[in-house]
Amino acid sequence: MFLFNTHRLRYALLLAAALIATESVAQFSPKTLRVAVYNEAFGVPWGPITKLPIHPTVSLGTDFRVRSGKHWQKALGLDLYYYYQRSFEHALMLDVAYRLGYRFNFGLQANFHTALGYKHAILAGKKYSLKDGEYQPTSHFGKAQANLKVGLGLEYPLSKRYSITADYKAMAVAPFGDRLLPFSANTFLGVGLNIHLKP
Repeated sequence: MFLFNTHRLRYALLLAAALIATESVAQFSPKTLRVAVYNEAFGVPWGPITKLPIHPTVSLGTDFRVRSGKHWQKALGLDLYYYYQRSFEHALMLDVAYRLGYRFNFGLQANFHTALGYKHAILAGKKYSLKDGEYQPTSHFGKAQANLKVGLGLEYPLSKRYSITADYKAMAVAPFGDRLLPFSANTFLGVGLNIHLKP
């Protein structure tokens, strides 16, 4: 006789996995919903803050863990970005984001942002590959890259549920090109709205 019945063991493992998943979901339920629009620029983060032409970027994010004290706030969450550069690329990014904020007595909060994530870039224009000594049209499903973001921002509450934000972020992306250009630099300047789901 076997020590464990296979069917009972399977059901016990499924029950344990369901309990762990339920506890994890309860622990990491969304606390904040963030919506923002940015202008993306290709280049280093110093120099002119606003750069033209406009490359529209939208971001949707949430905070799963928020720890607040009298002045300090720490938050951990996820951000999804999409940006469009007509002459170069458009891209989707999914980041794990961390924010450290300091709230002044009059309500304004200064934030330090950092994020690490995945970027999927789809190049603009037609794609070609070398076949039998000639360049021939080919399909291109995009390029997988890693990205790192750091930035500064301001947040001001409109009510217990809503606050407005202004952020400036710099991003490094790799791999970018050949050995001469192993990474690229981008900047994002924008405004947003935070919705506190549990004020």
